[in-house]
Amino acid sequence: MKKICFFDLPFTRHDTNAPRENKYHRIIAGGNVFYTFSSQYENTDVLEQLQTGDRLYLGARPLADGSYWLHWLVSPDHGELKPATAGTGNLISIIKLITALMLIILSICFFFTQLLNTVTGVTLMFVCVAGCLLLKSAVQSLLVTNNRAMKFLADGLAQVKAGNTGICCQSEYLLSDASAGIKAAPRRLADERFNDLDSVRPEDYRYAEKLALTSVNGTVSQACAARGSTGSGRYSRDYIEYQFACSDTLFTLRNYYNTFTDDLNPFFFRTHPFFIADGDPLALTVNGNNGAIIGIYNERDNNAYIKLSATAVSLQQIKTTYKAFAAAALFFLLMAFIVEIQGLLKINGMPDKWDWLSAAETIGGVMLMMIIVLCSLLLVSEIIVLLMRKYFAGAARVAFTRQLLVQFRLHDGKNSTIQEMN
Repeated sequence: MKKICFFDLPFTRHDTNAPRENKYHRIIAGGNVFYTFSSQYENTDVLEQLQTGDRLYLGARPLADGSYWLHWLVSPDHGELKPATAGTGNLISIIKLITALMLIILSICFFFTQLLNTVTGVTLMFVCVAGCLLLKSAVQSLLVTNNRAMKFLADGLAQVKAGNTGICCQSEYLLSDASAGIKAAPRRLADERFNDLDSVRPEDYRYAEKLALTSVNGTVSQACAARGSTGSGRYSRDYIEYQFACSDTLFTLRNYYNTFTDDLNPFFFRTHPFFIADGDPLALTVNGNNGAIIGIYNERDNNAYIKLSATAVSLQQIKTTYKAFAAAALFFLLMAFIVEIQGLLKINGMPDKWDWLSAAETIGGVMLMMIIVLCSLLLVSEIIVLLMRKYFAGAARVAFTRQLLVQFRLHDGKNSTIQEMN
């Protein structure tokens, strides 16, 4: 079930993210906040021509924090933000999909049947990885191109350009399997503030004197950003480092991100990336012991961000970790299945009853082992996280900061969603 929104709003302001990351835009119109990337459109010159009070028609999707991800914009006076369509057709995606599957299947088959030496094995592994990346791109493109919400957004743009702006009178539409174009009920997001990891617990107050939380309020200036990485090889981590001045103090904020999801289509976004621009009024929560930023509340767009640390784990991080464990277990189970099938194919003639029973016994044993390993990992993770939450002051510091940010957002009439930064 997807929600999409059409708006008829007066333009307020447009900002770009800190320099070097300025292909990321924020548009404020009629009290609503919209985010978008330049790469989504053929041309973004219209954004520089907009003036306060200009009438705008917008097509967007709601995000978890109450802001929106913009997919198109039409200004009667200055033109439109036209979505880029090059290389997004079904035919190209299907060709990429077939090519990716062939690369993956052939590399796996040759790895188990024609492996001659180490060089051949490494080459086949690179071919398989390339096939997986191409498969991700093809599947993503097919999902976006054929999604009902995207088609409804495209149809809305066509209607607005044809002069039918009436669809923008009803701001929110709900798309489900049964209906399309039904007005959605007011969004009610689950309140997950009150969980053992993210909420303040009574024992946290014993660290009150050690937390050293200080508040800094001021306007952003000299904002800039740069990409980099730490570590090397398999242990490297990519990040975007932001530097800005606030209240005559220079701050540095490093936000780590996953390289493999960096090119994810915005259609899959449920939250937006970190945004900061010169002139934004901020309320910062800082660790007085080392000057590190823990929480940011942007009074311009009412969005809040919290910087997690190695000793402060959130409920969302735990959920993501558990999903990764489950995916790894499924992958190893699939590899065991492929090996057994490969062994059956090598048998001269048709496999008999005992061959099938032996293969089933092996796969069943691997499945049982994966379940035991997965449950053990989950148990150990739970124990470690609960001990960290109870005995580390850093975890209490993040919990108090999260509570403060939630109060900021609730005071300004927003929901309790706080965006996490790694």
